[in-house]
Amino acid sequence: MVTKMHPSGQVAKFFLIGIVAAMLSFGVVAFTPLHWFSVKVTDGLLRYYRPPQHPHLLIVAIDDTSLKALGRFPFDRTVYAQMLERLKRAGADVVVFDLLFVEPTPSDAALAAAMRQFGKVVLGVNLSIEGKWAIPQRLLLSPPFPLPLSVPSVMLPPKPLLDACAGIGFVYPFHSQDGVCRTLPLAVQLPQGKALPSLALIAAMVWKGQPTFHPRALTWQQSRISLGADWDIPVLPPYSPNSVGFPHLSLLRVLKGDFDPDVFKGKLVLVGIMASGLTDRLPTPTDPLAFGVEIHASAINALLTGHSPRYAPFAAQLFVAIALALLVGLAGLTQRYRPCLWAFLLSAVAAYGLPMLLVAHGLIVPPFPLLLSVLTAFIAVMVVLLETHWAALQRLQAFVAPSVTGEAMSTPGRFRVGERREVTVLFSDIRNFTPIAASLPPYEVVALLSSYFNRMTELVQLYGGIVDKFLGDGMMVLFGVLPHQDDHAQRAVLCAWQMLEELGTVNWEWERVTGTPLRIGIGINTGTAVIGEIGSEQRKELTALGASVNLAQRLEQLTKDVGASLLISESTYERVAHLVTAEPLEPLTVRGFDQPICVYRVTGLTEEGKRTRRLYWTAVV
Repeated sequence: MVTKMHPSGQVAKFFLIGIVAAMLSFGVVAFTPLHWFSVKVTDGLLRYYRPPQHPHLLIVAIDDTSLKALGRFPFDRTVYAQMLERLKRAGADVVVFDLLFVEPTPSDAALAAAMRQFGKVVLGVNLSIEGKWAIPQRLLLSPPFPLPLSVPSVMLPPKPLLDACAGIGFVYPFHSQDGVCRTLPLAVQLPQGKALPSLALIAAMVWKGQPTFHPRALTWQQSRISLGADWDIPVLPPYSPNSVGFPHLSLLRVLKGDFDPDVFKGKLVLVGIMASGLTDRLPTPTDPLAFGVEIHASAINALLTGHSPRYAPFAAQLFVAIALALLVGLAGLTQRYRPCLWAFLLSAVAAYGLPMLLVAHGLIVPPFPLLLSVLTAFIAVMVVLLETHWAALQRLQAFVAPSVTGEAMSTPGRFRVGERREVTVLFSDIRNFTPIAASLPPYEVVALLSSYFNRMTELVQLYGGIVDKFLGDGMMVLFGVLPHQDDHAQRAVLCAWQMLEELGTVNWEWERVTGTPLRIGIGINTGTAVIGEIGSEQRKELTALGASVNLAQRLEQLTKDVGASLLISESTYERVAHLVTAEPLEPLTVRGFDQPICVYRVTGLTEEGKRTRRLYWTAVV
């Protein structure tokens, strides 16, 4: 087996394409508006993440039924006191209010008493730009490092409620610039080195105890939660098109005691708004319009279960992008478009399929930079291949007539299938060239033939012919292969006569180098031949086959025997008799043919032949 070797320069070029494509794509995504498109694509990916739900997390929903029964919102706070009493009797462990109790009311004492009786109640608070509230130290955190986000102060609930609660946490969702809530910071920095936890973090702390704080993680014994740059975790509430993804129960049913006594036993209960008439909804990556309580429930669930997706390190993302782009780049070494296309499709599928597989296991790899890397590498490879193939095509034009190339492109299947048609075939040969070539240096032989063939080929193309092949010092020319050449016989004969006349333009150099004049012999025949692409899969050529082709070659060989420069067959003469002066020869016996062949020696052109020739000079043939 022969292995095709690639120069190291080619390997380096396509290798570099993969690396540069990946790095350029990451830069474009990071510093252009494509960043937000990438974020949206990642949002779609995160819908495939299915975190486990903690069995002890339950939502009490202030829904439309509750609003209808209890009247205008906000409710009197005795409603929540009654709810706490019901939950206490049902065995609930922790109650977390995703509600703001800002202004004092006459019902605060009743609610505060219920809170003390329940024991573990967490209140939601809002962030503030004013610093007039004094926050009890027991409600604050003391992380051993500064947090990325900071606020001046907090808007606290009335003092009776504040004194009765087990903890407070901010409820602000911190949505992105496009309004989507993707992550939730677990704490914000306050002045004097203290920090305020989020509602989710304080709820988990009341439930699980004090965690250990790290700059990019939280740990509870064996449970570790990786955090983002803003000390945040992804917000991924489970999407349910007709309801809420978390287990929930209407507030009205709780107040009536209309529930199974074991439903709340040992549960962490989150109380929040789920009424369609109240505006507490935000889009998230997994839910286009999630309730605020779902957002906090998602964060609490992640902290309780210890399952929260994390972004893969940037270096790992870049490594994957380079690997996929290299697959496309190195496919360019084949110098073929189909393998490159297959490599592109395979890499594109992997660029999205791999992140889908990883996100199911809690690892986020944004797919858009990977897809862009693959696409950029594919475009670069295509540009390189097109440039390479175009340069090769330019070189091949020295071997293939432009007319053949154009015809093959306009009717790509014609020559491949083959056809039988009438054509005129011309063979020419230089007299006594073998001994001349043996006596000259190789470079002079090549120079003489190049000069001769250049001029003869120009004449062939002038008359619409196709140089089929060069046969050492001879050439085979076809007329009538291209469409609209019913006059192929006269084209061939007029071309042949001008080839004889043009010998003078190259003869001076020929005589100078060889010491003898340049003489050629030409044979022409018109007849039916098979025209098509002949050869192997590795190399093909357009040519003509058949007895008519063989006869043209035999006539060229007979020119030496009869002392003629141009011999044409009877079938050709019948088509050009009005254009040439010719004399018939005695029927000749031709090798490969049973019957003697009538042959004509052309001695010149008639006046009509000269006029017709001038028409070819001025027309597009």
